[in-house]
Amino acid sequence: MTNRILIAILIAATLLMIPLLAPMRLLVSVLGGSDILGMTGVSGTVWAGRLKNVTLAGAPIGTWKASLDPLALVGGQIRVVVKQDRADSDQRAVLLLGRRDKGVARLNLRTSIDLSGVGLPLNGDAAFKDVTAAFREGRCAGARGDIRLRLIGEGPLQGAVLNGVSACRGDSWTATLIGRSGGADLTLTTRIELTGRYQLEMMVATTDADLIQGLLAGGFSRDAAGARLTVDGRLFPPDEASADQGVKRAP
Repeated sequence: MTNRILIAILIAATLLMIPLLAPMRLLVSVLGGSDILGMTGVSGTVWAGRLKNVTLAGAPIGTWKASLDPLALVGGQIRVVVKQDRADSDQRAVLLLGRRDKGVARLNLRTSIDLSGVGLPLNGDAAFKDVTAAFREGRCAGARGDIRLRLIGEGPLQGAVLNGVSACRGDSWTATLIGRSGGADLTLTTRIELTGRYQLEMMVATTDADLIQGLLAGGFSRDAAGARLTVDGRLFPPDEASADQGVKRAP
């Protein structure tokens, strides 16, 4: 074997090993700085990584294993399969991180959730069953799954249960959850755009003056049907060209 052939083999082997040993943090760096999703660190390679101490809306959901889907990679797609790092856990999801397809697919998760950190004074227990929020070339291209939220705490809506499904509305992914609390009709709507912008809107249709006063004390605004609160923010920081910063609240 000549030196030239040996050098060529070494170069080819090096190029092959680079993607095999690439760190997982290169794939999930887009998630850094999110208002909703956080983690204390990322370790391992793209084939055997770990997302450490993940939080969802401020609630801890544990450490998750993460690995590239090799079959998707053959088709030119980047999909990272994540699973909670507990032997008895069935909580999992697929992160879509390609240039064309972005979002999350087949999310199965049960967790506590506290939305006060993003400006909505609600907390509860949430369950996501086979939820997909997928975007393709800037538009919502896939939405499915069931979502359930039971409100807890000491607020005026304590004990209410809201249920709903997700859907694509124009370019946005939306989920509308509906429930009741006493004589009030509740609607919690979530809208997410590929740019990272999101909106949470809680509407309470009621004529109960005491309930309305309790909601106004929590930051809601009075409207014709009762009270509502709308919160706007970002799932991840805007690019340098964007003028939007932080979380905004609107009546």
